Amino acid sequence: MLAGIRNFSKSIFAKIIFSLLALSFVGWGLNASMLDLGTSRQVAEIGNQSITPVELDRAFQRSVQNMRNVFGPNFNQQQAVQMGLLNNTVQSLVSQKIMREDARDMGIGISDEKVREAIFESDNFKDPTTGQFNRDRFMQSLYAAGYTEQEFIDGVRGDLMSQQIVGSLNGSVAVPDVMAQQIVAYRNEQRSGAFFTLNPSEFNDIAVADDATLRKYHEDNAQQFTAPESRDVTLATLSAADLMDTISVTDEEVLESYNQRIAEFQTPEKRTVQQILFAPNEEQTAKDAYERLQEGADFMEVAKEAGMDSSVVNLGDFTANEILPDLRDATFALPEGGISEPVETALGWHILRVPSITAGKTLSLDNVRDTVVDGLKQFKAEDAIYDLSVTFDEELGAGTPIEDAARAVGAKTYDLSGVVRGEGLAGQTVDGSDEINAKIFELGDGEESFLEETASGLRYVVRVTKVTPSALRPFEDVRDDVVAAWKADERQKRMMAKAEELASDINNGTDIATAAANDGATVNQSGLTKRDGQGLGDDANPSIAAALFSLEDGKAKALQTGEDVLVVKLDDIKAANTDTADAAPVTDELKQAINQDILAQYLDYLRDEISVSINNSVINGLYAPAAAN
Repeated sequence: MLAGIRNFSKSIFAKIIFSLLALSFVGWGLNASMLDLGTSRQVAEIGNQSITPVELDRAFQRSVQNMRNVFGPNFNQQQAVQMGLLNNTVQSLVSQKIMREDARDMGIGISDEKVREAIFESDNFKDPTTGQFNRDRFMQSLYAAGYTEQEFIDGVRGDLMSQQIVGSLNGSVAVPDVMAQQIVAYRNEQRSGAFFTLNPSEFNDIAVADDATLRKYHEDNAQQFTAPESRDVTLATLSAADLMDTISVTDEEVLESYNQRIAEFQTPEKRTVQQILFAPNEEQTAKDAYERLQEGADFMEVAKEAGMDSSVVNLGDFTANEILPDLRDATFALPEGGISEPVETALGWHILRVPSITAGKTLSLDNVRDTVVDGLKQFKAEDAIYDLSVTFDEELGAGTPIEDAARAVGAKTYDLSGVVRGEGLAGQTVDGSDEINAKIFELGDGEESFLEETASGLRYVVRVTKVTPSALRPFEDVRDDVVAAWKADERQKRMMAKAEELASDINNGTDIATAAANDGATVNQSGLTKRDGQGLGDDANPSIAAALFSLEDGKAKALQTGEDVLVVKLDDIKAANTDTADAAPVTDELKQAINQDILAQYLDYLRDEISVSINNSVINGLYAPAAAN
């Protein structure tokens, strides 16, 4: 379902807005060409439009959630800011507003009917069995993607406005046939050949070189045998989790907390909802249908006459917070089995029916006591940790050694040796170890950090007690490693030399099967392949395709792929038939490139015509903790 809304977004939002984003902000940075808004509390102003903090935050949270689908649930807001996702979100919103401002200046408007048509015609919101718009599927997609219905409808309307401008700019683009044919010929040429892998067993017996050779190898490949810079540190940590076991709660506190959190333990009333949906211009038709229902007509029969099947009529079960706000009051005012008068939304006129109601329920304190107690302890621990952190900070500020200050507040201390950049805390498991590691390498020898806090809330202070610079390990200490590395390199050199010799023999007339047999190897066929490796046999390394397209007909070459060394020979070249090959994908690709160039020039023009101001102070205020890192 979520993939569906993303595909829909690609069809309207991405093609128009994100292509503009990629073009318009390459040389148009947020801090360069755009003026700060001074005392304004808006994120940005674009002509007569603005981006509110709420609008930015909702868009940013959607972007963060999308990244969690890629990187996993632990991907957080701080990482998103560091990756530039916040900047990209601002840029995306500004790009949308620029195009919509231009559309409004031109007097372009989009009717409710056009918006409804665009949504209803999207395959992503249709029931796969009936091919008709399914409102339940539509709403589930919006919820999963983090949109309210109104946000999505506004977005579709704005992008349809922008689409009219983009369409007028791109309408006359043409691609020369000769250009498309040349690219088709290049991409669709096919080649085939034979190859064999050298027998590695004959290279296993490599005598160890003398010490002079090994020492030179050690020096020539110093980076391979160099120990990274490391640091010894004293670390003290203070966390609410460490205090949990020391905290007690009373029965009175548990009861009070339960009553305060009662909403968490309640299952709200749910209602099964059906609808008959009419177009925005069919108010009278909806009223006539309502009168028939009041007279006793069957709800499903009336829906069927209106062109709706059960997949569209049956919306599913909703709580008051889940259903579309415009339909909430009418739905939850109905008795079980009740039918509403026609209700208007941006999608048209709805007649609602509630076939069944599932009453809400509340879990008793006995059922959730452990949850309430843990929550209370966590709250008290976090409250206590604040006071302890203040005391800890004051002790450190007064010059108290880390160890003594930690002891005074019950903080944990660690003496860590050999901490390496980017490799945690020398094997010690500490929450936020990557953040602490980064802080360690911001400090110099003998320096001490301020009292810091990780993204998960752990407070810590760290002092660097020793810095061991990066240095080449003595030959005697790493002799075994040097021997192993030298032998591996020597083996590869000898295998390549043998492969080049065999390839030379083939180029001078030796049959490839004979050359392979002399080496104890077996010849394999590559299969007829294109440049991208499409068509290669299952046992053929992808680099074989590149080798075939670098050879003259009938010639051979040596090729190294990881630890394997191959001999590859080109046997056949099959030119592409440009008369029968499908040039449409190439033509479309070239058109898109030309269109992007046109759009880039047009956006350069809009940049000068439409005032764009970004309020970096508001953005930084919204995301200060993450942006500061």
